[in-house]
Amino acid sequence: MSVHGKSYVYLGLAFGLSWLVVAVGWFLGGATSPTIAVLTMAVMMLGPSLAAIVCATVFEKGRRREALGLWFKPNIWWFWAWVIAIAIAVGSSAITIASGHAEYLDPGQNYLTQLRATAPDVAAQLEALPVTWILIAQAAVLNALLSTPLLLISEELGWRGYLYDLWRRFGFLRYTLATGMLWGLWHAPAIYLFGLNYPENRVIGIPMFVVFCILFSFPHTLVRDRGKSVVAAAILHATSNAVGGTAMLALTQAAFPWSGVVGVGGFVMLTIVAVVCWTVSVAAKTPADVATTD
Repeated sequence: MSVHGKSYVYLGLAFGLSWLVVAVGWFLGGATSPTIAVLTMAVMMLGPSLAAIVCATVFEKGRRREALGLWFKPNIWWFWAWVIAIAIAVGSSAITIASGHAEYLDPGQNYLTQLRATAPDVAAQLEALPVTWILIAQAAVLNALLSTPLLLISEELGWRGYLYDLWRRFGFLRYTLATGMLWGLWHAPAIYLFGLNYPENRVIGIPMFVVFCILFSFPHTLVRDRGKSVVAAAILHATSNAVGGTAMLALTQAAFPWSGVVGVGGFVMLTIVAVVCWTVSVAAKTPADVATTD
């Protein structure tokens, strides 16, 4: 089967499986039950990787591991994937503060303030501890490590695994823009039905998140290229998810659309990162880029 044929099959499965899960979750009461909503979105995330495994099994006999990008030999770019994710979170918050749309809060004190409203005894026990540093270490190290295999076996095995194998030959820019747009659109039902990332602005949240995913795809493609494994992309994605919430604790409540990493501050930071990533890629083209023109 041609690359285009494989692409249609993969995308049909990835979107179909995930959107079916969202529809079932909505039918079961996800609109009113936070537990069902969270479970629905967790299962939805498996769609891209399940589709990748099916397509690799059927279409890529003899090269399934290569088609999925499952290589486990670390290099320095696995570390850079982690650093880039932290830089994006910190930079997004810094830009939001510098713009005047939020003020800086000590993350530990902000967390304790929120905790006092629900568990005052626990908050009292934590007051003597360096809560800010505990939160940072937990997010950037522990949560990032725990989340990486989860993101690997859910989204990344598809977007930066199988789809990378199919489309990276068309050039850095084409692959990145196309994957980012589809990645964002794939989230649309979760945003509209369950309020993912934009609970109070669901309609405008869909195009906003498409833009976010397009910009966020630039560092994903770079670390996937240089890290020579889908694992590098999973590290970037997982660390970004892990540290995003902690970065938000460093801000006073910012009005929409200044919503942390997925708001305007994040878009500005990601635009800077995207330009740098594209520049780095152009400066050292891969064989796929030499064969095509971005």
